[in-house]
Amino acid sequence: MKDDIMFKAFFSRIGNEKYLKSFLMAILGKEIEIKEVIHDSRLEQLAREQKYGILDLDVKLENGEIINIEMQMQDHKNMEKRTTFYASKKITEQVGTGTRYDDIEKVIVISILNYTFLEVPEYVNKTIRVLDKHREYEINNIVEYYYIELEKFRKTNPNMKEAINQWLSFIDMERGDLLEMAEKESEEIKEAKKVYNELSGEAEMKRLAEIRLISEMEEQAALSSARAKGTEEGIKKGLEDGMKKGLEDGMKK
Repeated sequence: MKDDIMFKAFFSRIGNEKYLKSFLMAILGKEIEIKEVIHDSRLEQLAREQKYGILDLDVKLENGEIINIEMQMQDHKNMEKRTTFYASKKITEQVGTGTRYDDIEKVIVISILNYTFLEVPEYVNKTIRVLDKHREYEINNIVEYYYIELEKFRKTNPNMKEAINQWLSFIDMERGDLLEMAEKESEEIKEAKKVYNELSGEAEMKRLAEIRLISEMEEQAALSSARAKGTEEGIKKGLEDGMKKGLEDGMKK
């Protein structure tokens, strides 16, 4: 499933709420009840416009918490600022006339990354704010960040009896051996895989995935062209500067 369009299409699809709930519970390590999944019917427009391979999914829980989930395929060196922006946006969206600070609900940002982001061995990490000299004391618990690094996950030998690893093997789909073990361990994963196969076989989903692939290829081609042009201009300038300096040195003699 390691495709942001398919990820959003699968988990936001009406009837698939139970899979989303199971996935989120595996990450958060607690019981949750989903109140609302924000369904976006503009997948084709998003497929064309989202140049950086990012589509996010918003979930509201019964307890008021707001979860923002995104899948990012490429490292654009802005992950920390991006997640901070997402969290801030979800907080400000709650604020209106007469809103009290006590009314602001917790925001949870979950980033699923297809690359290594943090220089630690764990592939699932949660960040919180603590006091420098008393790290057992958590502050500002209104925002939580979860970073899931698929590149690290597929290089390990995870315990496939754990729900989080079962779901990551399903989302990543890079290692068939892990997905096969997950399906043996969990009827839910087996069922989800069947639903996914049906969804990915639909002509419309294939078309949207192709649109995204073409968009990403064009983006990469443009970046490569820009780099090549920059290198060429740099070489040209270097030669010109060298010739100029050579002439100046010759005139001095």
